Amino acid sequence: MRLLRLHRGQMFCALVFSGLASLSVNASAQVNLVANGSFETGSFASWTEAGNSAFNGVQCPGAAFVPQGNCGAFFGPVGSLGGIQQTITTVPDAQYSISFAFSGDGGLPSQFLVAFGTQTLLNLTNAATATTGFQMFTFGALATGASTLLSFNFRDDPGFMELDNVAVMQAVPEPETYALMLAGIGTLLGARLLRRRGPKAR
Repeated sequence: MRLLRLHRGQMFCALVFSGLASLSVNASAQVNLVANGSFETGSFASWTEAGNSAFNGVQCPGAAFVPQGNCGAFFGPVGSLGGIQQTITTVPDAQYSISFAFSGDGGLPSQFLVAFGTQTLLNLTNAATATTGFQMFTFGALATGASTLLSFNFRDDPGFMELDNVAVMQAVPEPETYALMLAGIGTLLGARLLRRRGPKAR
């Protein structure tokens, strides 16, 4: 009986370590699904230009001037929206984290529009587009199909906006989720042991 209890204890420990290992693997397995998200090719390679493409491009001023790498994209369409888009391979009904660094001057008129599939993540106009240097934005969104279009559209009649460090990653459960899962496993195992042991004879 003591040996049986030991084996069950070892089994529970194994489950705990397995859960923790799963958390570690999932966290480290996160990869950026966006190709050329920091524009380090020096171009819009892997992206498709859409709409008004006048005054849009990529420059490489060096690491001191952009959040990631040495390059970044700039956009200054006049009179109408224009920008870039990329089709991301996704899992239907999976949650994704979309992040990017944006810099705007708040010119009049101006607009910055970001969408993930049919979901509008951000829509800033005029003075609301102003930032102090680059500002990081992060959003969560649900994928509805096997592929999802990520799009950035800009308008800045008097100036330019900048974009860098674009990333899309499949969301992983928070550590608290694993803790609840492991607690549930422990509760189930404990209840099963009690049922098998039964009431003590008096």
